[in-house]
Amino acid sequence: MRQIEVENQLRDVVSRIIVQVELATAQGRTDVNLALEDAFIPILKSVFNLPHLINLNRKQKNYPGIDLGDDHDRVAFQVTSTTGLEKVKFTVGQFISRSYYNTFDELYVLMLGRKQSSYSQNAVNALLTENFSFNCAKHIIDLGDILGMVTGLRLAAQERVLAEFRHILGEVDAFISIRSETVEAPTAITTNLQEIRLPDTVYVAELTIDDRAVVERAKVELSYRGYAKGRRAVVKMALLLNDVQTDAWVCHDNKLFSFMDIAASGLVSIVDEGTVERLDVADLADSDEPDNVNVLKQLLAAETRQMLKARNVRAHPKDGFFFFVPVEDGQDIRREAWVGKASATRTVYVVRYQKKDPDKVLHHQHFSFELTFSNLGGTWFAQIVPSWYFSYDGFKRSNWHDKLLSKQKRLELNLSVRNAVRFVAYFLSNSSGADEADDTSLRFGTLLEFDVDRDGEEDLDDGDLAAHAAFDDDVTDDEVAA
Repeated sequence: MRQIEVENQLRDVVSRIIVQVELATAQGRTDVNLALEDAFIPILKSVFNLPHLINLNRKQKNYPGIDLGDDHDRVAFQVTSTTGLEKVKFTVGQFISRSYYNTFDELYVLMLGRKQSSYSQNAVNALLTENFSFNCAKHIIDLGDILGMVTGLRLAAQERVLAEFRHILGEVDAFISIRSETVEAPTAITTNLQEIRLPDTVYVAELTIDDRAVVERAKVELSYRGYAKGRRAVVKMALLLNDVQTDAWVCHDNKLFSFMDIAASGLVSIVDEGTVERLDVADLADSDEPDNVNVLKQLLAAETRQMLKARNVRAHPKDGFFFFVPVEDGQDIRREAWVGKASATRTVYVVRYQKKDPDKVLHHQHFSFELTFSNLGGTWFAQIVPSWYFSYDGFKRSNWHDKLLSKQKRLELNLSVRNAVRFVAYFLSNSSGADEADDTSLRFGTLLEFDVDRDGEEDLDDGDLAAHAAFDDDVTDDEVAA
C-alpha cells in the first residue's frame, strides 16, 4: 500500500536527518538549526495547523529567544540542535523576560536531535510566572514527535511533508559538507554510514514465561528489588534464572526473536520449543509492516550489544549509546590500536583525578558512540555518531556530564570527528569475527564514501577505511577538568 510505503520513507528520512544533525553537533556545528528554520515552516504549518507561521528573524534579525511564530494562533517555536535542559531553561527565560507571552500563548522547543528521555519540570517551573505556563512533556518536541503527528495526516499531506523532509535532509547534508577552513580538502569525503551485512536467518518462538512468577523468583534468587520495568526486563530475568547470559534477542508481541537458533541455544528454556520457526531475514527487512522492520532494527542493536560486551564496550541501559569501559579493575587508561592510513592508537577511557587531591577521582571519561540502523536504497547501514560520556564511577552519569561534554567538543576539529567515526567503524568491523563466510552473524563492513572528481562532482562509491590520516585525540587534564 502507498500509505505504508510513504510512512516507511518518512521514518527513514527523519532518522537520517536526526543522525546527520547529531553528527554536525558532535563536530561542534551547533548552528545547523540556522540553516533549517525556514525549511521546517511548511511541516509545522501542516502538523500544527498554523497557516500564518513565519520566520520571526525575517521581522527582526536574530529575533531573540524564538525563531518561528504565528501571532494569529499565538504559537511560537524555538528550533535548536541543543538538547540539554539548560537550553530549555534559557529559551523559557528569554520568552518570559521579553514578555513574548503578550503575543504568544504557547512556546514549543523543537529539538533537531533526539531529546532526552525526561526534563526536570521543577527546574522550569522555577522560571515561570502567572502569565505563562510551559509543560516539558508537551512543549519539548523532537523530530520523532513530529513524525508521530505526520502519521495522523491524510496520505496527500504525508507525501507533501515527505518532500519537505527530503529537502531538509539535503539542507543538512549541504551544511555538513561545508569544510572547516582549518582542514585540507580531501579527495574523498567519508560519511558516517557503515555498510553492514545482515545474517541470513531469524528465529522466532512463542514465550511461555509467567511474568509474576519470574519476578518473585528473581527477588529470591537474583536479589532483585523493585518492580519489573517492561516486558524486556522480565524476559531478561527469566533467562538469568536459567543461567543464560546473552542479550542477543528481542521480545515483541509475546514472541522471542533472535539470529541464534533458538532451539539449539539457552533461549529455548523460556519458549515453547514446538513453536520455533525459521525465517529469512528478508521477511523482516523487506516487510511492508513497520513492526517487522522495527523488530529487525532492534535485533541488530541487540546483536551489537552482545558482540561489543566481549570487547568491554557497554550499552547505556537508559539511553542506548555505547561507551568504552576499562578492561580490568583498577585500570586508569585504556588505549585501542587501529589502522587508518597508518597504525595509530586512540584513548578510549581515562580516569581524571582532582588537582587539589590527586588521590580522589574527578570523573571517568569514556569515548562513546551511537548507532542507528537504516535501510537506504536496499542496502543496510549503521549510522555512527561519536561522542564522549562522563561518569562518576565508571558507569553512572556524572552530574557534570553536560558541561564536560560541551567543553570537550569545543576542542575537536572536523578532522578529529571524522577520524573518530573511522575509528568506530574499524573497531566494529574487527569485532564481528574472522569468518567472512559465516552467514549467521551480523558483520560490519566499510564506510561509505563520496569520491570528489576534478570537476567538483561527487560520485558515490564504496571506500575503504584508509582515506584520511589518523591521529590520537588525547587531551590533557587541564583541557577537560572542570
